Amino acid sequence: MSVPAVPEGYTRHIMKSKFGAGRDFRVFDPATEQDLFLVDGKMGPRPRADILAPDGTKLYEVTGRMLGIPKRMDVTDAAGNQVAHLRAQPFKFVRDKIDVTLASGEEWLLEGNLMEKDYTLRNGDGGVVIQITQKWLAMRDRYTVDVWQGVDPGMAFALVWAIDRWVERD
Repeated sequence: MSVPAVPEGYTRHIMKSKFGAGRDFRVFDPATEQDLFLVDGKMGPRPRADILAPDGTKLYEVTGRMLGIPKRMDVTDAAGNQVAHLRAQPFKFVRDKIDVTLASGEEWLLEGNLMEKDYTLRNGDGGVVIQITQKWLAMRDRYTVDVWQGVDPGMAFALVWAIDRWVERD
């Protein structure tokens, strides 16, 4: 099965799992295979990762609560300012919807099939801002991530890592 063309207005990235502990991902341009970002997952009791630029500069950090009910994760920028907050309803065993609140107060809704890793983030108007899928790729833990123009790709990868970690821990 071939990968469909990139929708107009989106930029496609490939997010590929690296071997090792901590759920690290390499993010690259599918056309040139140039490294664009590194998602550096950390070992420990709490889910945590740094989103790094190719030169190693920390752009974002994702942190979660240990045994949080309801589950919550926060994304902060390099200065420590919260830019996004993810949360799910407590005691919802099939998590197919996650609310994302941005620092601006804008609400995004993640919906789709989290177990098959095919989902979208929609803004308040219902428009797709990030499309994440691995259904066209044969290799496990390798995603296509289509990011809408105007959305910071680094923050998009922070959200994808948080969701991936969320699903893996369930």
